[in-house]
Amino acid sequence: MKRYLCFVYPLLFLFIWVCSAFAFLPWFKTRDKIGCLVPLDGANQTIGLSVLKGLSLGIEALNEDTSLSLYVYNTASDPFWACQQLERMVKEGCKVGVALLGQKTMKAVIKKAQALHFPLIVMSSEDRIPLGDSVYLDFVTPRVQLENLVNFAIKNLGASSFVVLYPQNDYGYQYAFLFAHLVVQNGGKIQKMIGYPPHTTDFAPFIKRIIGFKVAEAKPEEMLLHPPQFPFDAVFIPDTPLTSTFIISQFAYYNARNLIFLGTSLWAEEGFVQKVKDYCQAVYYPVGFTSMASQPWVESFVKEYKRTFKVLPNYLSAQAYEIGRILIYLAKVADLNMEKASTYIQSFPGITGITTFLPNGMIKKRIWIIESKKGEKTAFLAPEF
Repeated sequence: MKRYLCFVYPLLFLFIWVCSAFAFLPWFKTRDKIGCLVPLDGANQTIGLSVLKGLSLGIEALNEDTSLSLYVYNTASDPFWACQQLERMVKEGCKVGVALLGQKTMKAVIKKAQALHFPLIVMSSEDRIPLGDSVYLDFVTPRVQLENLVNFAIKNLGASSFVVLYPQNDYGYQYAFLFAHLVVQNGGKIQKMIGYPPHTTDFAPFIKRIIGFKVAEAKPEEMLLHPPQFPFDAVFIPDTPLTSTFIISQFAYYNARNLIFLGTSLWAEEGFVQKVKDYCQAVYYPVGFTSMASQPWVESFVKEYKRTFKVLPNYLSAQAYEIGRILIYLAKVADLNMEKASTYIQSFPGITGITTFLPNGMIKKRIWIIESKKGEKTAFLAPEF
């Protein structure tokens, strides 16, 4: 009898265990695979790792309760290899891809994703990319930067007229003319647009054209008694912190010390605001991420990232984390159906701003504007537009 029971008890236990497992099947779901296509060798390895850190934290890859699994693929910064890796991503059953794409790989990878009808969220600073057909963009592009800066200047600062002083290079042309277009589109005026050759060191001729020769050549004590009034509210300078510091200091030298200057995210460089604090009334520039933001979801991200990786996050980590949280949300409400992204991702409280996905694959995003007065920085969330 005892020998018989030795066989019965294990069988009974196995039967109960199997029945219990089947009973709980409805509560368990196979994890959806998320593919991440980033450069992981050469000079771009560091930025690829920044994206991986943020994305893994965003989809909680280290948390057993997550419904998503992260699979990593290396672009090797090569268009042919990146497309092969995208095909591999699809064959291995990834449901959605996230890709950090540079100029070399961008067009080829997007074209391949569209041909395969594979949903892809692209991280790229390029505004003019062929979106649509399941390809989406979530990044702080030049257009996103300037939409927020212009909107902030007009609504929050009450500015209506601007001067643009820009370098005659690709960066300067792109930002200067986009800024001017957005100002006019929002009812403002461009008083002057003045370009200067790259590597210029003497900005006196350009500054005098802006503020007038009378002001520039007056004695400083005269300007103290009769502060000059200018027919514009702010000066936009889309240039590096080093050159911008030199320009702003020369404005002050020529008696235009109480001006407001606007710049791009390049001005977020450490130490810039301290260098210009005594030469102007204030400077303003847009950023895709700042640890100064007081929103609770941003504070939580910074704390979580620092605890996990022992360093402060950068913009790429913040952007990738935001995409991860968007995918987690879409997995819950739409089973990761990216065709419904523009329906569900509306005013999403992201780390890089308040994000809305549009049907054409583009985004509408309210990002942060940094104000610096006398070296003291404050972060504002740009107003709605």
